[in-house]
Amino acid sequence: MSFLASCQNLLSRPWVIDDLDAFKSKWTKKSWEKAVIFVDNSGADIILGILPFARELLRRGTKVILAANDMPSINDITYLELVEIVNKLKDENGKLAGVDVSDLIVANSGNDLPVIDLSSVAPELAYMASDADLVILEGMGRGIETNLYAQMKCDSIKIGMVKHPEVAQFLGGRLYDCVFKFNEA
Repeated sequence: MSFLASCQNLLSRPWVIDDLDAFKSKWTKKSWEKAVIFVDNSGADIILGILPFARELLRRGTKVILAANDMPSINDITYLELVEIVNKLKDENGKLAGVDVSDLIVANSGNDLPVIDLSSVAPELAYMASDADLVILEGMGRGIETNLYAQMKCDSIKIGMVKHPEVAQFLGGRLYDCVFKFNEA
């Protein structure tokens, strides 16, 4: 699905799971030390969604780990592609749109599927993420289908668009509904 088609299909709030206001309230009162973002699609999702969000976390002093698939799966961005994109977007001073990225790490999740079992991520990522206080799972596979009800020891966000009728029915929502599930530790 193209970015334009996604925007045209996006349903208005409230979404089937809509904790966005709770997160926005927490955002104004709290900053996190380290965030791990399990990224999803290549293209507009990463360029217009994840990287600006990661940049804002960095601006607020959060260390950010972007975890991407080791191998291609559907239209997911891979670790090597993400390293290349981040390097290309840095300016001559090594900044991302004026923000220092020395606290940004691109990591290999060790995964090669659009879903993820968090108990089997790459050992290097598990080590780097062990002290994270925010975990973000982006995309229908990672954020909704496999980890929506996963309990974490830190704050978490599961975010994605419902693109399968069976998932919409299971959640009691609509096709192209959004999920923004925010859980505090």
